[in-house]
Amino acid sequence: MMKKRTISPLRSCLLGFTALSLLKITAASEQPIPPDAKTVIASIDSRRDAVMRLQLAKPYPPSGCSHYQDFALAAYWLNQRTKDADKAILTEREKEFPESLKGGDFHWNAYILERIYFLFGRGSKHFPGRMSVEAEAALLEMLWQWAAPNCRLEMTLPERDWWRWGSENHHAQAWSSFWGAAQIFAKHPDYKNRRYADGTTPAQMAVAFNDYYKRFIRNTAASGLLVECNSAYNKYTLGGWYNIADFADDPKLRRRMSMLLDLYWADWAIEEINGVRGGSRHRCYPGGNSTTSTSMDGLAWFHFGLGSARSQHPSCVCGATTFWRPSPLVAALALDAAGRGVYESISRRPGLAVARKAGDPPPNFVADPKHPFFAPQGVYALRPEGGSLLRYSYCTPDFVMGTSMIEARDQKDWTAISSQNRWEGVIFAGHPTARIFSQPLEPKRGSVYNAEWSVQKRGVLIVQRLKSSNAKGQRVWFDASLKRQERSGWVFAEAPRAYAAVRVVKGEKSWEKDTIEQHRERKGRTDGGEWLKCADEYSPVIIEAARKADFKDFTAFQTAVLGNTLKYTDRRLDYASSLNRTTLTLFPDYSKSPLVDGVQVNYAPKKVHDSSFIQGDFGSGIVTIRKGDQELVLDFN
Repeated sequence: MMKKRTISPLRSCLLGFTALSLLKITAASEQPIPPDAKTVIASIDSRRDAVMRLQLAKPYPPSGCSHYQDFALAAYWLNQRTKDADKAILTEREKEFPESLKGGDFHWNAYILERIYFLFGRGSKHFPGRMSVEAEAALLEMLWQWAAPNCRLEMTLPERDWWRWGSENHHAQAWSSFWGAAQIFAKHPDYKNRRYADGTTPAQMAVAFNDYYKRFIRNTAASGLLVECNSAYNKYTLGGWYNIADFADDPKLRRRMSMLLDLYWADWAIEEINGVRGGSRHRCYPGGNSTTSTSMDGLAWFHFGLGSARSQHPSCVCGATTFWRPSPLVAALALDAAGRGVYESISRRPGLAVARKAGDPPPNFVADPKHPFFAPQGVYALRPEGGSLLRYSYCTPDFVMGTSMIEARDQKDWTAISSQNRWEGVIFAGHPTARIFSQPLEPKRGSVYNAEWSVQKRGVLIVQRLKSSNAKGQRVWFDASLKRQERSGWVFAEAPRAYAAVRVVKGEKSWEKDTIEQHRERKGRTDGGEWLKCADEYSPVIIEAARKADFKDFTAFQTAVLGNTLKYTDRRLDYASSLNRTTLTLFPDYSKSPLVDGVQVNYAPKKVHDSSFIQGDFGSGIVTIRKGDQELVLDFN
């Protein structure tokens, strides 16, 4: 019988609100947590302290607000050079803060300063008094000068719960910083009787943001997690989440955020191989972001010892110093790619925009055009019911292939934070950058939006450019680590533990070297791979992958692919894969939704999470994570 654990409010109160503590309540007959998961969790402190020592010796970044506050955090944490840390806070206040405030980007720094205060201020429950009175006063004054004129009670109204300011990660950083500032001011004798610019007291603002985040957490868990799915920006979004999980006085809020972090990392874990996450990505820029890096790179090392080690990046400091610990069940998922086996991971994700009538102004959190949080383009107003987007990943110990299957909608139907620079393709085990993916050309200005639609089942994927997009051209990336052969119109690739095949269905193809101009950052490696360029930018492209263990050799894999049936007209493409036991049908004229084995794709299934390891119905607020006979029920209600 499966061993079930349900996180209850009473138990979480008694046990300190971390998933690690919650899972300590087990019957004697229960299967023990795998030793590797326990060992990795136990070693989090040593990984954190190693980076704190690096930060103390050579602060990163070399300039800006983050330079001073990240050094101060490390010095206070290690309780070394605390006078220098005080000086760093004072220097930030005098040198960097005025420009950051004027430039409107202080939300990138506020929640980190709040972490420093929660940890080291005079009223801290953790390390009180490590920060000097003078430095504490400077820190608080920065927060007040930023929050008092900018924060508004109307930002927490329930009817605006699905609005996002600036982008998903910008909104997350700003709103979590507003939350933290309000909690601090509501209890501080020098600030609790002050008022924000809209007349709200700190106590009122603190309650409103607590309530906002309790709703936000449930909505996020029940509706498919993040819009910027599997994006490098996720580590910025989570920074403020760690603060709430660590420092919220409201037990329900702290408990819910701890559970949301477990759900986020479980979702990450079931698609990663050795710290590299597969599956589709949203807001994945051309260049190194697509070709060499992976979402949560650096931060995953602190929690699981996976991926790039010892990151000093500002986006990692909250995760590095958090008291939250991943559930041993989640850690076991992350550490056991081989044991997870072969499975599908299917999920709904938010992304559609609320439709506006002609002439209606875009929504804004504030009405004053001079207010820093007034965005001329408005905010991203998401449709709570989602729809039109089904994220599908096929996961094996040797490769992970994934796509965001969408309806062939107009670009304006989507929020830009969903449709910008989507990434569809496959990553391979055995090499950190081994991957194949489709990607249009990088525009001279701006980004690509709503570039492709697709259909996938198991290890076979068909993608096609959308004519409603602003994208130009179509290409397929092959990492340099992959050995290639061309045969009968197909390009075959060999990875350390898997094979792949790519077919441009219509028109000629050619090879194109990577260029710096095709990197958003305009720097990085250009010898990391090559592009397969489609002469017909609207040609469907087939990508198929299989495990080496299923074939005698590379030639046998090629023979199997060449034996598959491919029928194509300008109105219909049918591809029958014997390897993946499926037939995919795409309508290149966009007249119908794709078919999988003759059945139309359902873009809004009942389940919001549907895999061997994560299960939950859309809107229910209850998600179950399981591995073997271990089960963790996350009840966000």
